Order: sequence, then C-alpha cells, then structure tokens
Amino acid sequence: MKIKKNKRDLIKRIAACLCALLIVTAFLASVVMPVIAAPSQSQLNDAKKKTDDAKKDVDAAEAKYSDAIKEFNALDNEISRTEDEIIFIENEIQQAEKDLELKEKELEKAEKEFNEYQSDFLTRAQVMYENGDVAYIEIIFGAKSFSDFIERIELISQMMQYDNEVLDKLEEAKQIIIKAKQEIEDIIERQNKNKENLLARKSTLEKNLAKKQALVDSLSQDVEKYKAIYESAERAEQALINSNKNALSYSSNPVKYTGGKFLWPVPSSSRITSQYGYRIHPVYKTKKFHSGIDIGAGYGVDILASADGTVTLAATNGGYGKCVIVNHGSGITTLYAHNSSLLVSQGEKVTKGQVIAKAGSTGVSTGPHLHFEVRVNGATANPLDYLK
Repeated sequence: MKIKKNKRDLIKRIAACLCALLIVTAFLASVVMPVIAAPSQSQLNDAKKKTDDAKKDVDAAEAKYSDAIKEFNALDNEISRTEDEIIFIENEIQQAEKDLELKEKELEKAEKEFNEYQSDFLTRAQVMYENGDVAYIEIIFGAKSFSDFIERIELISQMMQYDNEVLDKLEEAKQIIIKAKQEIEDIIERQNKNKENLLARKSTLEKNLAKKQALVDSLSQDVEKYKAIYESAERAEQALINSNKNALSYSSNPVKYTGGKFLWPVPSSSRITSQYGYRIHPVYKTKKFHSGIDIGAGYGVDILASADGTVTLAATNGGYGKCVIVNHGSGITTLYAHNSSLLVSQGEKVTKGQVIAKAGSTGVSTGPHLHFEVRVNGATANPLDYLK
C-alpha cells in the first residue's frame, strides 16, 4: 500500500513539474518570440530604401512621360496651326485667282475699247489724209462768217486733241489693268510657294509627331514598369513592418488591458488631419489604406501613452520613422509614429499619460504630426473607437 502511495505521489510530482515546465515555456515563448520573429532595423531600413528608390524611379519616369506628352501636344498644336495657315493661304489663292479672272476680263474689255476707238480714229485720219487739204478747206471755207471760221478751226483742233486724250486714257487704263494683273499673278505664285513650304513643314512635323508618339508609348510602359516595381517594394516593406508589429502584438503581458477609454495622445492638439481607412497617400499620391489617424501636432510637442503597458518597440521603423509601440495586454497595442525623439526604451513599463516621445516628421511624412494606431491581435482597428 505504501509503495502504491509513493508511486501516486511521484506521478503527481512529475505531473506538477511538467505543468510548471509548460507554463515557463509558454511564458518564455510569449516574451522571446517577438524578439526572434521581429525583423532587424537594418532589414527595415533596406526595405524602406528600396521603396524610396523605386518611388524616385516612378517619379523620374512620370516626369519624362509628362515632358514627352507636353512636347507631343506642342507638335500636335503646331501641326494644327500649320494646317490653319495652309487653309488660309489656299483661300487667298482662290480669291486671287478670282481677282485675276476679273482683271483678265477687265483687260479684255479695255483692250477692246482701245482698239475700237483707235480704229475709228485711224479711219478718220485716213479719210482726212486721202482727201488732202480739201477736207480742211471745205470745213474752213464753209464758214459763213469770220467768227464761224474761227469756231470751225477751234473745233478741228479740239477734235484732234480729244482723240489723243481718249487714246491716252484708254492706254493708261489698259496699263493699270496689266499692272494689277501682274501683281495678282505674283501673289498667286508667292502663295503657291508658301503653300509648298507649309506642306513640307507639315510633313516634317507629322514625322516628328509619330516619333514622339512612339516615345510616349515607350515612356508609358516605363511608368507602368516602375510602378509595378515600386508597388512590389512597398508591399515588401509593409510586410516587414507588419511582421514587426505582429511580432510585438502578443497578448501575454504582465499589464492587462481592462477596457475603458484610451487617453488622447496629443494634449496640445485635437485636430485630426487624416482619418482611418482608404485615402490618397500625401507622399506617394496613390490610393492606400491608412492604418491609423493623423493628429496635427507642432514639432517637439509631448506625445503621451494612451494606457498602461510595456514598450515593445522604441526605434526607427521603416516609413513610420522614429516609432514607439506599447503593448497593453489582451492582444491590444498602440503605435506612435513619425516622432522627432523617443523618451522610452524597449521593455520599459509606461503608465497612462506618461510622455513617451516628442512629435516630429521622421519617416515617410509631409510635416510634423502624430500617426496613431490601435491594433488588436495584430489587426488594425479604428483608433476613434478606443479614444471616444
């Protein structure tokens, strides 16, 4: 009986030892695993550098693409202006051809009038020549008085002068029309040359436009390629950050979160500049999920712990910059990012309202503010659900 009792006592002691060993193992796992699983700061920095470099490549490709588009549009506009000039010159040529046709008709009419009058004049002159002085004598001596005699001589003189003046005017009108006709022909010739030059210029521009289109297409492909590289690098960086946060989000913590409202972490400001959820990233200009809230804060103002807990990270953390993570127990952690300086260290116990950092703009940031996150078992939650 005594032997059986001793065996039972031995079994109980062994069982107790095993239970104690399991508890110690579990405890050590909860403390050590985050440290082992967490990526090194060097890995985080390398991942951030790859993301930043990829973003620079995207920006450079987009800048080249934008410049090429501007040049393409400029060429396209120049072609349009050249086409407008060609149309304008064609209209001028058409109008000049109409004017030339009118001048040719006017010249034809003027030449006809000149020839008809000249023919009449020559006929009269021939008659007077053939009759010799008889015609003049008949006209002169047909006068009935001396005054009539004078009038007849004056009439003959006026007739001859009139004929000469009419012929001179007709010849002058004809020469004016010939000159105008020549000017119009010069305009047509000059505008035809201008049209030829413009057509050659348009052809050159269209060839350049085709080359520019090929460049735009190529640069567009470059933009898409670099965007894919950037998105891959960004995912890799975020995976490291998430693994770091996940490694630091184990619920085993001597401090237990007992519920209740979290303390607002920036006593000097209540202004939320960016809400939790999807938004256009202020730096990357792409639609991204915002895993916390941004609180406007002056450079160097106090950042407070929202609840009691243990600091599980106090270091530069990728795009978060100088970052503090506090484990509050029950799987709940808070994250305070982009600080200018950190006032706590990893493993330190903090109390609600304790100053743990100073606000800044480190990491991927456009200005001083606090990026504040709440995570439950590693998954993000809306901080306002805990602050209100």
